[in-house]
Amino acid sequence: MLPESPPERFAVAAFDALLAHIAIVGADGVIVAVNHAWTAFARSNGGMGNDVGLNYLSICDGAQGQDGQDARATAQGIRAVMAGEQQVFELEYPCHTPTEQRYYVARVTRFTQDGAHYALVAHENITRRKLAELEVTALNASLERRVQERTEALEASEAALQRLNGELMDRNEELSQFVYVASHDLQEPLRTLGAYADILRQRYRGKQLDERADVYLGHITEQVGRARRLVRDVLALSTVSEEAPREATDLGALCREVQAELSWPPDAEVQVAAVPPVWANPPQMRQLLGNLLGNALKFHAESQLRVELSGEPDDDLIHLTLRDNGIGIAPEYADKVFGMFQRLHGRTPTGGNGIGLAVCRRIVEKHGGRIWIEAAPGGGTAVHFTLPNVQDTGTQATGI
Repeated sequence: MLPESPPERFAVAAFDALLAHIAIVGADGVIVAVNHAWTAFARSNGGMGNDVGLNYLSICDGAQGQDGQDARATAQGIRAVMAGEQQVFELEYPCHTPTEQRYYVARVTRFTQDGAHYALVAHENITRRKLAELEVTALNASLERRVQERTEALEASEAALQRLNGELMDRNEELSQFVYVASHDLQEPLRTLGAYADILRQRYRGKQLDERADVYLGHITEQVGRARRLVRDVLALSTVSEEAPREATDLGALCREVQAELSWPPDAEVQVAAVPPVWANPPQMRQLLGNLLGNALKFHAESQLRVELSGEPDDDLIHLTLRDNGIGIAPEYADKVFGMFQRLHGRTPTGGNGIGLAVCRRIVEKHGGRIWIEAAPGGGTAVHFTLPNVQDTGTQATGI
């Protein structure tokens, strides 16, 4: 066990052992003591090393160059601490060499010895911490710059997208207006052409016109009918809108109404199961069911025609299926039939014009669902489509 010794015995040794550069300055600004670290630092920077007796305040006040501002600020801090205006003064400052970046913090406190006030001025090397802070600051600045660049790019992309969407909406509106006007304008000459062909057939059949002419007129009438149906279908496709008002719709009841409007074979069997109500636009649902039932009727096989509509909940949708035992569709054509003007059969009285299923897909997709076809077991076709469930739409009275 070490013998007890007064603390003063270790004071000088501890003072010199400190890594910080320390000087004790009197009230007049004169340095009265320095530690070894102060002396070594002064010598490494071109000084004599023995700064005791020099007026530190005068040196700081007269400093010039890049360090002048920090030196004068340190002198003001020493005076403020010595006057009792503040307890401690701290200042971080750079102290670089041609080969090294260095940073220090000057810390000034006051103490009393033998009735006189002194300032303890300590300069501590904080280069490692400061470089880390500067690196973090630079990294943050880089990240902020990149975020700003990304934000500006996203805003520019969003503005461009909004502009393109606006242009697309304008073009779609113009196209819809054009299709509407063109469809109406085309129907008038077609009606006139068909009427005059019928007049020629009725008035001159067996007289001025021979049998071949009657055949030609029949072809004209048939093609006029096809053209009129095509115009009506194009008009129907262009008028399908997602803004159409919607309500709770009973597809089962609507299917029976559409069924009654079609000419079915006497032995045809149409079954409509209990279908959950859907949130949809009734006129568009009537058109959807009309096209699907019309296809089942149009492409039935030689055997007894059987058609069945069923549906069941599927999360927030209703999954509906219309099955028939008709001539069917090969799996490789299941997606193709939903394209515009796509036919799997020739231009016959039952061949269609290739728009009906395109209209169906547009109606279903505008309602937020999807539609697809698969070969039914035992032959025929199963058309699957999904529509919004009424229970998941609340009590809205209009469309989205």
